[in-house]
Amino acid sequence: MHTTNRTTISLDALAALFPHHVATASDLLGLGLPQEELSARCRPGGPWQRVLPGILLLTGKPPSRPQLVQAALRYAGPGAQLTGADALQLHGMRAVPAAGPVQVLTTKPVEPTPRVRAARVRRLPPPVLRKGFLTAPLARAAVDAARASPDEEAARAVLTGAVCRGGVRVAELARAQSRDAEPVKQILRELAEGVRSVPQAWARAVLADLPLPPPRWNVEVRTPEGVPLGRADAWWARLGLAWQLSSHPDHRLTAAGVVVLRTTPQELRHAPHTVAQALSEAATQAQSRPRPPVSTTPAPPDPTTPQPPHLPPQRAHP
Repeated sequence: MHTTNRTTISLDALAALFPHHVATASDLLGLGLPQEELSARCRPGGPWQRVLPGILLLTGKPPSRPQLVQAALRYAGPGAQLTGADALQLHGMRAVPAAGPVQVLTTKPVEPTPRVRAARVRRLPPPVLRKGFLTAPLARAAVDAARASPDEEAARAVLTGAVCRGGVRVAELARAQSRDAEPVKQILRELAEGVRSVPQAWARAVLADLPLPPPRWNVEVRTPEGVPLGRADAWWARLGLAWQLSSHPDHRLTAAGVVVLRTTPQELRHAPHTVAQALSEAATQAQSRPRPPVSTTPAPPDPTTPQPPHLPPQRAHP
């Protein structure tokens, strides 16, 4: 269709009318643009492009992540909510990068597409507004991100981060995961038992093969007068045995008569059998002497607890 310079300038100015320069074809047709004009401007090398069926990006540049998010929400229909890794990013969580398909929640059926992963639900949770996007609550976003994680370690980092740094209660995650696969349920069981870091989850796996009673997780060991002596990732009260998942020694606990085993996250990850043997020896040592007169209280979250590095981005879909 032949257009004058004035018409072309007006069409180019349309981008400013739509958030992130994303519009539906019906939006543009409703403004009076002919279908032929839309098709012509979306041809290869044209000033616009189709990012999803019926969704246009009013620029010829590759879409940014916010533009893909906006396109996914428009594609999923009115009321759709952003969830998964993109929603975690907007909630201030950085456990996994936002890459690959955009995850959304919707009450309507949505045609599958490589760029959008839509979960149909009977009822949407109460949304929150983050940077102009309707976003699922943090608990739901974390569970959806964990479901889409490439492996169990990535899912554990997501859910642990939501609890430790996002302030989400384990019960909230449990309510959001009623139909989850076993890996996510297992991680939630760990969190319910008090595990609060990925290294602690690895430690829990080591304990599964040892004849030791379940420990208490994340405690502050104190003198009878209440003076802090140090933090224990795992604590056996009857034995007076503390397990610290750190390479930094805390001599106050040892001086108070507590048997302390220190294990680095790297040892847990790469030499679990050696760690199990050392823990058995520490338990035997603790049993062979009187229990020290110490008490414990729940320890506050430790922001320096080692976590695995950020996971590599998932491969983005074309």
